[in-house]
Amino acid sequence: MAVILGSSATNIIANLIQSITDLKEKASPADIAQMHAGEYSQASLDRFTEQNQEHIAMQETMTLLPIEGFDIQYGDNKTFGGTIQDIFFVVQNKKFDFLLDLNNEKLEVGEGEVAVPIHFMVEHDLQVGDTLTVATQEYTKAFTISDYVRDYEMNAAIASSKRFVVNPADYEGMLEKQTGTLEYIIEFKLKENGSAQAVQTAYIEAGLPANGPTVGAMVFMLFNAMSDVAIAMVIVVIGSLLIVISAFCIKLTFLATMDEDLREIGVMKAMGLCKRDIRGVYLTKYRVMALAAGLLGYLLSFGAVQLFSGNMRLFLSSDLTGNLKFVLSLVAPLLVYLMIMLYCKKVLKRIDAITAVQALRSDIRENGKSKNYRFSLMNNKFLGTNLSMALRDVAVRFKLYRLLLGIFIVSTFIVILPLNVYNTMNSPDFSTYMGIGKSDMRIDVRKTKTIVQDFQRLQEELAHDSDIHTFAAYVTCYYQIQNTEGAWDYVLLETGDFSVFPLQYLQGRAPMREGEIALSYANASADGLHKNIGDEVVIKVGGVDTRLKVCGIYQDITNGGKTAKAHSSLGLNEDSILWYIVNIDVVPGVEIREKMDYYQKSYATAQVNDIREYTRQTLGNLIDQMGKVVLFGGLVAILIVVLITALFLKMLLSKDMSQIAIMRSIGLNTKTIRGHYMTGTITILVLGIIVGVIASHYLGGLIVSMAMSSMGVASMQLIEVPWQTWLVCPLILLVVVGLTVSVCCRVTVEDDISVVLRS
Repeated sequence: MAVILGSSATNIIANLIQSITDLKEKASPADIAQMHAGEYSQASLDRFTEQNQEHIAMQETMTLLPIEGFDIQYGDNKTFGGTIQDIFFVVQNKKFDFLLDLNNEKLEVGEGEVAVPIHFMVEHDLQVGDTLTVATQEYTKAFTISDYVRDYEMNAAIASSKRFVVNPADYEGMLEKQTGTLEYIIEFKLKENGSAQAVQTAYIEAGLPANGPTVGAMVFMLFNAMSDVAIAMVIVVIGSLLIVISAFCIKLTFLATMDEDLREIGVMKAMGLCKRDIRGVYLTKYRVMALAAGLLGYLLSFGAVQLFSGNMRLFLSSDLTGNLKFVLSLVAPLLVYLMIMLYCKKVLKRIDAITAVQALRSDIRENGKSKNYRFSLMNNKFLGTNLSMALRDVAVRFKLYRLLLGIFIVSTFIVILPLNVYNTMNSPDFSTYMGIGKSDMRIDVRKTKTIVQDFQRLQEELAHDSDIHTFAAYVTCYYQIQNTEGAWDYVLLETGDFSVFPLQYLQGRAPMREGEIALSYANASADGLHKNIGDEVVIKVGGVDTRLKVCGIYQDITNGGKTAKAHSSLGLNEDSILWYIVNIDVVPGVEIREKMDYYQKSYATAQVNDIREYTRQTLGNLIDQMGKVVLFGGLVAILIVVLITALFLKMLLSKDMSQIAIMRSIGLNTKTIRGHYMTGTITILVLGIIVGVIASHYLGGLIVSMAMSSMGVASMQLIEVPWQTWLVCPLILLVVVGLTVSVCCRVTVEDDISVVLRS
């Protein structure tokens, strides 16, 4: 099982590397993409490209035609009105940043046809041949879906824009009737040794169009890899824990074998076989078993990985037939084999300490040790005799039971950790890791000609709505901010009153007054602005340099993780307003769904979502993928618990065969004897569950935070659902272990007593 999971994790990583490499090679994405809304001069860009030929290989500008989701109809009068994505209609690029089909071939779309992004195909169950109608006030046309778009730069759900591809003839017709503000992606493809930083600095100094964020190749890759890397990391953790369990299993197996073969070992020693030959007998057996298990696990891993590769095949590459995975997947079986051999050699040293006489007398366990009578039945005044004897057995032989305890702790950890990660991602509280305060609902006012009037009207209506308990409005713009080298970068900055729907800050607090700013973790880190609480940053507001003091650092995985927040007194950059947002809490007792429907009907151009839906759309199918890991981890843990419990009882009952025969001969029935072992095992299980849950609570958050720090989350508090953590999961483990103990004891305890006593 450890090899299956270890090889599966490396297999996923190998497939991820191969698929991203293949997609990147076919799509030829930009090394620098500068978003821009407003006018621009292509001649200026051409001159800039000519002046920087040392670094730039190609330049291309893609025109983005924005279409609101509620203006796109499909199926039975459905629209994309509820989406949080910005929808753009485009035509295929000519030089680079190609939009691909599901075979990773360059898309070619005929007149009257449209290719839809995979994200929308999954979310809205769109099929090739379906009709998609664009119906604005000035333009109406029905398109036939001819293909799906695999978009290297905007594939991921966390990328807030999606590109629909149409034929150039149709696109010209749409441009003539376009109602919104055109946006552009000014893209640069660098030479092999070209410097992205040098080009970005020269671009800003040249004063070229930059009313939007600048995105680099690394951010595109992180967006594409994020969901699959997260799944692979969880599987790696589970696989690592299984290797620990494997070590426990070897010791258990060895102890059981030693008890059975002790007389044979004594005979071999008495015959004069040297220690090395005796060790070789057992080492050869484990070597063969490890090789067979490693080979079997290696082969089965290719089947298991299919459970987690669906997302990769859909979004990155349908062809995962490369050879890299066959090589990398060998790492896990080799590692497990080496660990098993090292551990076997360590455990087998016990044979050296056994003399032939001790082996023949079968008193290895008691060799050199005094009997322990600390838990005398005479002193027991509270527990029944059977229960007391069972607990005394656990206490006296705790060194033996601690192996089982360790396995129960690890198994509980394997069940609880993925479950807590899933619950955290699926919780409204996860919005705080996306830089969003927790609220009942959220209204995004989209870009239209009446956006300012709509925004003001919405706030006035909310202020007079008796069903609304609290609301707060936020405006997001681009501002120029001075970086560590004194040059100017762009930052996505949100202004408003952040005391109404507060975030959880890693350090400091929300900006409460004029002159304060809070930075995201990625923005404040050494790779960003390299700022701490109390430091100053310089921002251009309306062309004027403004100094702000950093008062807080928060976590954010959206927009590449680099955002900022400031009090509304900062003022707006009117020319670069991106969006308006209103967060709302309703009065207790008011139906949130009904309130959402009301405001959606009243403001057709707005997007009204509850925070859970917003989080689901942003994280895409990462939550679904994590759900599969939860089920897989649970099944693995149950299988381990059954196998190890059966193995442990086999060893224990073998050791206690004479004791069981004596108990039966003095009149104890089989039910009482089974209860003795049942009580001891269940006691250890309960202790293991408690320790495992506590470990997953404290260590789980630390492990997940380490894995997600590169995405902008430095400290994640996992959310536990008490009835799942403390009731359902323990109950399942108790039932499984109870049945296993019952079956194992029934076979051994009911053996013929005369045969045992004679032996």
